[in-house]
Amino acid sequence: MHKSLIIGSILSIFMGMSFSAQAQKKVWVSGAARGVVYGDEYALTESTDTTTARRTESGHTMVDLGVNIQPSEQILIQGMVRIRNDYGGFWGSGVTFDVRQLYIKGILGGFLRYQLGDIDYRLSEYTFSNTESLVNSFAGEITSTPLDQARYDVFYTENGTWRQQGAAIDFALEFRSVMEEARFDFYTTRIRPTDFNNIDDRLYSGGSVVLVQSEQFQLGGQYTNLYDLSGTSDATVFLRNPAMSLSSEFKFDALNTDFTAFVEAGRSTLRWEGSDVAPELNDFFYDARLKASWPSIGLDITGGYREVGPNYRAPGAQTMRINYQSRPRAYQRYGNDQQLRRLSLLDLSRDVSLYQTQITAGLMEYDPRYDNATPYGVATPNRRGFTVDLSYKVMDGLSATAKTEMLQDVVGLGTTAITNYNTTTFGLQTDVAKWTNLGEREISIGAQYGMQGSGRTGEAAYESIDLGSTFMSVNLKASLVSSLYLIGEWRTWQTEGNTLVANRDEYSQINDFTEYNIDYSEQILGAGFLYEFSEKTALRLMYQNFNWQDEGSLPYRMNTWTIFFNMKF
Repeated sequence: MHKSLIIGSILSIFMGMSFSAQAQKKVWVSGAARGVVYGDEYALTESTDTTTARRTESGHTMVDLGVNIQPSEQILIQGMVRIRNDYGGFWGSGVTFDVRQLYIKGILGGFLRYQLGDIDYRLSEYTFSNTESLVNSFAGEITSTPLDQARYDVFYTENGTWRQQGAAIDFALEFRSVMEEARFDFYTTRIRPTDFNNIDDRLYSGGSVVLVQSEQFQLGGQYTNLYDLSGTSDATVFLRNPAMSLSSEFKFDALNTDFTAFVEAGRSTLRWEGSDVAPELNDFFYDARLKASWPSIGLDITGGYREVGPNYRAPGAQTMRINYQSRPRAYQRYGNDQQLRRLSLLDLSRDVSLYQTQITAGLMEYDPRYDNATPYGVATPNRRGFTVDLSYKVMDGLSATAKTEMLQDVVGLGTTAITNYNTTTFGLQTDVAKWTNLGEREISIGAQYGMQGSGRTGEAAYESIDLGSTFMSVNLKASLVSSLYLIGEWRTWQTEGNTLVANRDEYSQINDFTEYNIDYSEQILGAGFLYEFSEKTALRLMYQNFNWQDEGSLPYRMNTWTIFFNMKF
């Protein structure tokens, strides 16, 4: 049967289900659709390239169709199919069909909730959490559009959950005295399937217990374990990596100020059962924070101190979103010598293949350009120091933020000398129309600026480290007429200096260091138009100018125009 007929048949079935839903309210359709066209124009800035294509076009049309079936109030089933057509295929030859997600969830006995299949899960930042990378937290009005779609494709949520396949349950018990309730949730997922030879099933299991004494005080415990299920293959060595923590939160009022005190502490173990040569890594962490709020003036200040041991390993918290070992799909090689092109801000904003979808054991490789201080988030091992975070709503339509982290190594790496890390960011967001006489028009201007430094000194030459980064983003969104907006973004990232990057063995231990020297900058300048058909449907026409300067590779520029349509239903 021709693929177009298949698509038509599927759409007819879904439409029929949708009409049935209106009558029975047991079946309905949900999902999303988008259409994207990229046009790239590439050129070297200081030499001639006679090998690489000067222009390329790419894009796709995609529809996610999800069927929701609710046979009773206690059961919900969802299955979602993705139909995608990459441009370049003719007469349906480029169409692909994939099952995007499938799960069953419900309630047993009126109190026990369960979910089977695809689940989105998180615990604490030190045990199981999908942390946003520093480089992507600076995405602006132009680059955030394709980045949001990349997040959607790999199931990244604002709550910091990881998408896994397995089972989860949760329930709560209420009490009349001593405390209000106790919440329990548990999960188990399969990270890696067995090959029935020498690779076992690898599972990731855990859960949490939260005791709520009142709105002012609660106590929690978190546990996770990445482990090989022995007996599912002929393997004789089995990974075991449990991580656990205790946390508490206490709210109180004093001196006309709302305070929130938070403390979390825990430990981890990484070992390989059955191996005579593998080490056992044990370590701990603790994090204490105090937040002071003055709602009447819109000011929040949070101060804290944390220490994460050098051998602390929590895969669910330390797995990074970006896989820096991957290469960009667009212009992967360039120049007459066809050298490999490094990842850039432009790639990170639109190339979904650069992102991690599975929990990994050990520590992934990172790129010091984009974060040398906390590449694995707050759970980055071998760090201790202070953090201060400020948020201030100056007036309606004007707010400011500031954050600084002053960290250092717990132990020296390859030397007794300690590396110091300082990261400071500032943010300003304003809607000019709200504090001027421009009426109902929207003129939003946002700016972010940040800088990060890593430094170490010592008697030997190799002990000296001096790496600095500065980054900035300026954004504009201004209403023109009705639902039509002018959008713009200017974004830069610069890194200069030297550091040492740790090389780790299969047991996550450092066995050597690689010298890292860099002097580079990249810049994105873009503008476009946004038309919002509704809150869930929008069309964007955008143009970006991207420039790359690097002493270690050929400098180039890339002008990109984009048509981006997205819709949720």
